Amino acid sequence: MEILKEFIKENTLTNTKEIESSLISMLCSKEDPIELSEKNLLDALKIDGEFLVLNLHYDDFQDELKSQTIKYKISQALSVIVRYEDDEKSSQDIENFIKYIYDISDDKQNSTFGIKKVDKLSNFPVTILFSGILPINQLRMTLGKKVGELIFRDEKYFKPRFKNFRDELSKELGIPILPVFPVVDASLQDNKICLVDLCDGRLISEFTSNNKFDKESIERYLLELLYIYKVLVEQKRSALL
Repeated sequence: MEILKEFIKENTLTNTKEIESSLISMLCSKEDPIELSEKNLLDALKIDGEFLVLNLHYDDFQDELKSQTIKYKISQALSVIVRYEDDEKSSQDIENFIKYIYDISDDKQNSTFGIKKVDKLSNFPVTILFSGILPINQLRMTLGKKVGELIFRDEKYFKPRFKNFRDELSKELGIPILPVFPVVDASLQDNKICLVDLCDGRLISEFTSNNKFDKESIERYLLELLYIYKVLVEQKRSALL
């Protein structure tokens, strides 16, 4: 535990004690239903990138289905570790969270969890560690109405197509590229797509098709995205030099 405390101290500038308390509370022993060790946490924290700790209650699950806060945090992190408290009355709550996070997580992410047996739930029986948060994965995509209708109407085609695109992009860049969960923005032109940098709110790219928006239009945008990601990675690398 001392190694974990020292790592937190060396890698946080603010709220160090609060973060330390939250991470230590995540530890589950071999006697617990599912163990979560100090090594599990340290391995996740040592992944390149930033990390974030989120404390929740089981009652927050229904709010998450509306706000999708966890969903978008997961889309930015290469590792997601969750600790659940079990007072023998929380099985369904735990199952709901596990299924939700599993369904969202990508195969490029490390996703694991531990379950701690308790007599009484604490104020925050769910603690999530998001780590490996890289700027290249901190992007948000918004879609015009017609684009959204096209993509969400034919998810059987687009889901595997986008995954294949991310796989190729990850291989070429040498960095795991995570899914960007697009949202429809009613204020946008129907045939428009916008890509925004969540770190500074900067508009990175916008694409509009003047003709009927179809699969060919999406393919043209994917080609543009390939170039955009390459430029972004080079910019981030240059900024570190």
